[in-house]
Amino acid sequence: MQMLSVDVKTPQELSAEERDAWRGMTAANPVLKSPYQTLGYLDAISAARPDIRVAVIRKSARIAGFFAFQKGPMGHARAPGGVVNDCHGIICAPDEDIALSHVLAQANIAVFDFRDSLAAQAPFRRHADSVEGGWVIDVSVGFDAYVASRKKLGGNTFRSAIGAPKKLAKEGELTFRFDDRRPETLEALYAWKSAQYRESGFPDLFALKWVRDLLEQLWRQDRAEGAGLMSTLELDGCLAAVHFGLIGPQVLHSWFPAYDPQLIKLTPGNALLIEMLKAGAEAGVHEVHMGPGEGRQKQAMGSFQEGLATGCITQPGLVGWTRQMAGRIEKTAEPLPLGPLARAPGKAFRKIDRIAALYGV
Repeated sequence: MQMLSVDVKTPQELSAEERDAWRGMTAANPVLKSPYQTLGYLDAISAARPDIRVAVIRKSARIAGFFAFQKGPMGHARAPGGVVNDCHGIICAPDEDIALSHVLAQANIAVFDFRDSLAAQAPFRRHADSVEGGWVIDVSVGFDAYVASRKKLGGNTFRSAIGAPKKLAKEGELTFRFDDRRPETLEALYAWKSAQYRESGFPDLFALKWVRDLLEQLWRQDRAEGAGLMSTLELDGCLAAVHFGLIGPQVLHSWFPAYDPQLIKLTPGNALLIEMLKAGAEAGVHEVHMGPGEGRQKQAMGSFQEGLATGCITQPGLVGWTRQMAGRIEKTAEPLPLGPLARAPGKAFRKIDRIAALYGV
């Protein structure tokens, strides 16, 4: 067995050789196609947050992989970006067997809580409490072929979504921009999403400077390394819908969609998505990742699903033991008639983790 060693660095400390190895691994491993696995995302999140680290994994002298993480208090860690990271993975070759527990131990990580990590990778699958299917829209053979493949399967929900641009066009002239570089449209996105978060009771992500810094850094980057893409749809010159996504060489990840709430009955968000699918297919996008969910629209429009795992990996010690006990108590209490109390221990840890991820404590 080859000796495994780990060197923890900031992303800025990665050498040219290490960055080339990262690029080679993501290009060779089809599991790592999400733009979240690109150096572009890593560089942008590390520019926005100083607590991002990379474990450079070697077997003997050979670079075997990379494990990026966001360092928290008391040896706690999570995926870079925490709640804004929708797809996390180990950067390695397809056939590489990496003992993630050993990596975490050498990186002094007592608890690694993960969500939306790649279930196709054995370390996450082994430690998963649950696996959800992330929906993927496949436009690799063109938009028309995609529509033909989904027309019967998607039913009325799909047909309604496909017809959304024509429905909106009856109200006035539409202007679509696949790559909108106007700062005022980004400000409109912030305002609409902040209002949506407040109404739903979810923490307002755009009230956090680091989240805005992340998007604006991604917006300035080259698509080849992973970047932000803002697409917009206007009705008679007024902004109707905006979407900020994360884009790589062949995958667009749907991230922050928003629309004018006064136009809700005209479904401007659907209209923008359809225009994005058309333009994306023409621009070389093969897949649009929509994330997990049981909503009718995702099921109607999704071509297939890919597994995203949620779970926790702990190391021996007080912090790891406490996290394990909270999880065990929660699992034991689940079948009991305790109502919300059954989920209290695990929920408390997850809430602490979310707060730490958002506010950098």
